[in-house]
Amino acid sequence: MSKRLLLEFERGGQVTATLLEDQAPRTCKAVLASLPIENKVIHAKWAGDEIFFDGFPLQGELEYENATNDVKPGDVAVISTQAYIPTLGKGKTSFCIFYGKSRPRKSVDETVDVNVFAGINDTEKMTEIGRRVRLSGSEKILIRAKP
Repeated sequence: MSKRLLLEFERGGQVTATLLEDQAPRTCKAVLASLPIENKVIHAKWAGDEIFFDGFPLQGELEYENATNDVKPGDVAVISTQAYIPTLGKGKTSFCIFYGKSRPRKSVDETVDVNVFAGINDTEKMTEIGRRVRLSGSEKILIRAKP
């Protein structure tokens, strides 16, 4: 049975995400080692239908793995520590949840590849939550391994 994450949102709703251990084993391991974590998600300004938070802690360096800039609704990803993004700081990355048409970006005119390591099981629910964050502002998210 595949490992899963549980993502719970402050203003209601939760979704599970199935880890893609066959496609991104090192990224899955690094993410699981950093859980549980609570932070505030915000809506991406330039990327499209994405919510994310910066400051996701990683143990060591994380190479590109299952990296793409062509994400699909329901993809869950982190940015490799090899992608130079000065605002993140050493040993930290962004945790990204895509719920519709998106293109991950470092800035308005610069895209970035992300390590896709999981897929949301209920994309309709994730779309509802993503739109709520877009319209109502940031909210807390709790991410933990699902037993």
